[in-house]
Amino acid sequence: MTNTKIYCQYCIKKALPLFCILYFIFLGSYGHAQCPANIGFEKGDFTNWECSAGLIERTGEYSLDPTQSLYNRHTLFKTSAYQAYDYFGDFPVNCPNGSNYSIQLGNSSTGRGAERVSYTFTIPKDKDNFSLIYHYAVVFQNPSHAEFEQPKFTANVFDVSNDTYIGCSSFSFAASANLPGFKESTVKDSVFYKTWTPVTIKLSGYAGKQIRLEFTTNDCTRGGHFGYAYVDVNENCNTPISGNIYCTGDDSLNLVAPFGFSEYHWYGSNFNTIIGTENLLLLKPIPPVNSMYAVEVIPFPGQGCVDTIYTRIKFSPEIIKLSLPKKIVACISNPIDLTTPLITSGSSSGLTFEYYINASLTNYLATPKTITKSGFYYIKASNDSGCVALKGINLVVGDYPVFTFSANPQNVTRPGIVDLSAIVNSTSVLTYTYFKDSAATIPQSNPKAINQNGKYFIKATNEEGCFTISSVSVLVEEPPVSPPNAFTPNNDGIHDNWEIPVLKLYPECIVEVYNRVGQIVFKSVGYTKPWDGRFNGEYVSVATYYFVIKPSFNLPSVGGSVTVLK
Repeated sequence: MTNTKIYCQYCIKKALPLFCILYFIFLGSYGHAQCPANIGFEKGDFTNWECSAGLIERTGEYSLDPTQSLYNRHTLFKTSAYQAYDYFGDFPVNCPNGSNYSIQLGNSSTGRGAERVSYTFTIPKDKDNFSLIYHYAVVFQNPSHAEFEQPKFTANVFDVSNDTYIGCSSFSFAASANLPGFKESTVKDSVFYKTWTPVTIKLSGYAGKQIRLEFTTNDCTRGGHFGYAYVDVNENCNTPISGNIYCTGDDSLNLVAPFGFSEYHWYGSNFNTIIGTENLLLLKPIPPVNSMYAVEVIPFPGQGCVDTIYTRIKFSPEIIKLSLPKKIVACISNPIDLTTPLITSGSSSGLTFEYYINASLTNYLATPKTITKSGFYYIKASNDSGCVALKGINLVVGDYPVFTFSANPQNVTRPGIVDLSAIVNSTSVLTYTYFKDSAATIPQSNPKAINQNGKYFIKATNEEGCFTISSVSVLVEEPPVSPPNAFTPNNDGIHDNWEIPVLKLYPECIVEVYNRVGQIVFKSVGYTKPWDGRFNGEYVSVATYYFVIKPSFNLPSVGGSVTVLK
């Protein structure tokens, strides 16, 4: 099959309803070099996959024609930092297994559409005990037609050599409101979904035979209800059990079986006694090289075959070092990217990393590049020899702080001042800074001594660097300008000058004094030297004089009279 055109689509959070999401992990006994080419779409195309599309007939039969990938019928998606989620089930569209691509099978249009993808491969002749494991998730629109008319998802494993389907590994789901393991969507009535579920395909005795994986979705046969699917294949063709290789410096091993099964039964070399019942088996001390271990994986009812997977303990002389910071603190506005090389700086070179939300490695971290939730996360590091190291890291992602004022600032009259720091609730987890502008770029130099009217801005910052900016209005009232109405410039030391103390607050004030005929007898810009009753060096006559005082350019003038006495 030639390279096909790749189509991308908008975020599924805003997409139309889903019929099916399918997550497929291909695991087996191939060596990595023998892994079927492009089984995980890692070339970014449909090479080696067969695509077909057509209709579901009213009788329930398929009418499909081979095709290269059709627009909006077979579409590739590349994993991105900002993960899209299923519209109904709210789980990732790109499967959280580290794969780089998923495909969309089908679309949201109605009209009895049907789509299929299939992959044919040959099991190596020396691999008589062979297994495949895949995961699927399904979302149905349920129109409550007859079963053969309903939207449907079918997963088949076909023995091409013998022209037969392989029993428990082939099954079909038709839309229904009472399917076991399904939940009703909170987004729309009559939509039911099933989250990621594993299926194991036991292919013992199939060495040298051709096998075809076949996945099909269809709308309802009446043409009024729709469906589509997603497929994500992880190109891991080694044993499904990881962690069986210990390296220099290790003192324990963690054997990890594929997660998502109903039960696990671990056995040692004698295969008589169950030694573990979780997907992870801790071995400490490390058993001898070539010790055999096996795990029987039991699927949920109707979801695959019981299988037993084997592994042997191996040793590598290499040393694997995984270095992580104990704690990373960030704000939700700047999500943490666990994949950045800075996180694993100081680790061994050439490592590959996987990201999990639990130590048993059962839950992949769907969006390791954009973590916005605090918690303890786990990084698994592997090298080419199979050495594995696992460490946890504490991520603290802060949200925007919420703070309130303990009190509104009291109105004051100059020379009174307002202390902005006194109106916030004191706390050990918030740091407060004060600014003159809403963007918090012009600092307020002395927030404890505000002496001017205006709006001021307080920035509250938490330990994670998140901040909230709130404003507060301050009212500093102007004191009244009320000069004395008389003074006695007779050099007796009592009221010799026309003292107006309040004018010290107005260094640019203008003071003018006039006699009865309108002649200026005194003028001052600023009032650092009060009027002593003189005009042109001589004391003025006893009389009443008139003044005009302009405190500042933005305040009105004040007028009145003052009497000069002897």
